[in-house]
Amino acid sequence: MTRISVCLTHYDRPGKLSATLESLASQTRRPDEVFLWDDCSPQDPKEIADRFSGRFPRFVYHRNPRNLGMPGNLNAVIAQATGDYVANLHDADVFHPQLLEKWARMLDRYPTAGLVFCGLDATRDNPAGPEMVVPDIVPLTPGPMFFDRWFVGGRRSIIWGTVMVRKSVYDRLLPFASRYHNWADVDMWMRICRHHDIAYVREPLIELDNTHTRQRQFSWFRMLLMQEMCFANIRATYADDQQAMQAALDRQKQCLRMSYLRFLAGSIKWFDFPRLWTGLGLGARVFRSDATTGDGRLVNCLSIPA
Repeated sequence: MTRISVCLTHYDRPGKLSATLESLASQTRRPDEVFLWDDCSPQDPKEIADRFSGRFPRFVYHRNPRNLGMPGNLNAVIAQATGDYVANLHDADVFHPQLLEKWARMLDRYPTAGLVFCGLDATRDNPAGPEMVVPDIVPLTPGPMFFDRWFVGGRRSIIWGTVMVRKSVYDRLLPFASRYHNWADVDMWMRICRHHDIAYVREPLIELDNTHTRQRQFSWFRMLLMQEMCFANIRATYADDQQAMQAALDRQKQCLRMSYLRFLAGSIKWFDFPRLWTGLGLGARVFRSDATTGDGRLVNCLSIPA
């Protein structure tokens, strides 16, 4: 039987960690090893971790001596994994008892799949009200087709940061790129699409924590960084097909411009004048075609706080 490693990244949410670990301990397909990596949180969750140390065949808790940031922490914990399949999970979410079983079954069934993801229950603490995020996607999609359908021309990733990936895929593609900050996982999913098919379980098997965080706030930096990430991956994905590359770049440029106008309108609606002034200053760069070269120019030349 294939072995499953769970890599659980944690930062400063100790109040919700117990529910996360309890849902992992209740899995119908028990993980062979669980790694809990704390990124030097203000509060050390060791006491909580100790309560679960005997609930898994192997459980390792580690606290970084300094904050590594999301990509660094994720790279560090995945480096510990020895299983065939690696599940990246978040520290405040709650998992359906069959999550690991159903994910592993899909990777067993589809050997060409590099990763598997699933639908989400985004109801808890959601100011917008009950929401199930269960897109209508077939169980297996060729990677380049998935990239073209769900990433090119999109404003956000349809794949959340919680997935199961073959360890062999990570061995080939790691590390998560630090230049993409807290959204480096989206870049990794795009890169996996370049080489592998994408599997999907059409069920809401993860109950998301929707607590408001700084990373979920709007920022021009985040918007431009996500767009720049798409341009870079478009160029890499279609490197051997200039016609397809140009078509994809044109779609992404249109998405960039529409996103810019949408957020500019939101700044006016909410009387957020600092955000508006910053956005107006970006206009010329956003609408210049040579700003979207995929080499970091769109973000790196801007003095915008992350």
